Amino acid sequence: MALKVIVDVYEAVGGPSTKVMGADGYTMGPTDSGQYVIASCGRHISRKTYPKWSRVPWGTSLKEDKGILKVFLRGKWQPLRMFTPAKKEEILDYHQVLYKSRKIPKKWVFNDFGHITCYFFKDLDKDRKRDPNEKISPEHIHPTPLGEAQTANKDPVILTESHGCIHVKPEDIDAMRKKGYFKPGNSLYIHKYSENALLLPRGRGKPPFEVHFFPGPKKVIIKGKL
Repeated sequence: MALKVIVDVYEAVGGPSTKVMGADGYTMGPTDSGQYVIASCGRHISRKTYPKWSRVPWGTSLKEDKGILKVFLRGKWQPLRMFTPAKKEEILDYHQVLYKSRKIPKKWVFNDFGHITCYFFKDLDKDRKRDPNEKISPEHIHPTPLGEAQTANKDPVILTESHGCIHVKPEDIDAMRKKGYFKPGNSLYIHKYSENALLLPRGRGKPPFEVHFFPGPKKVIIKGKL
């Protein structure tokens, strides 16, 4: 069996170790431990759970036309109200909180799942391919609007607890994707909160990579084969 070495280490934060009610009215709970397989990455939309900010994909063009806010979706400009109940004043206020300027931005920068989201599933038949009966986990890997704004403002990125997802820095998720760590078929291990991340000496590991998330120490550790 090939020896596995640590290739990279990143900061990451999951949900709290015990369930609590979040400020947004949704329950925040532990990230589910287990072995998973990376499925894909893309711009996330949430039609039911987070309808105000996440029905519109991150980066969608946004403008105000004769007093009406519009987004460019499905090949044409459409009223924003068709996709979200968020009002103009709420958008102005949120942009002020995130970017310190009260304005309507040219792009939608409020999606709760950031500019890119990576998905994973439990591989029941161990073939590393998602079958129709293998559902995408409701917990994902993604940055947050606050982290995106802190990155854009060149401020230190502060990772906050999630509702169960794995929060990472915007630049880190881009780096992990570029290096092939989130390639479909790679393994993801979500460890228990009681487990400590064992930081072995780093090596020059090769794919297929393993992604290990330790919610207790708040680390993502990438392993590869020598």
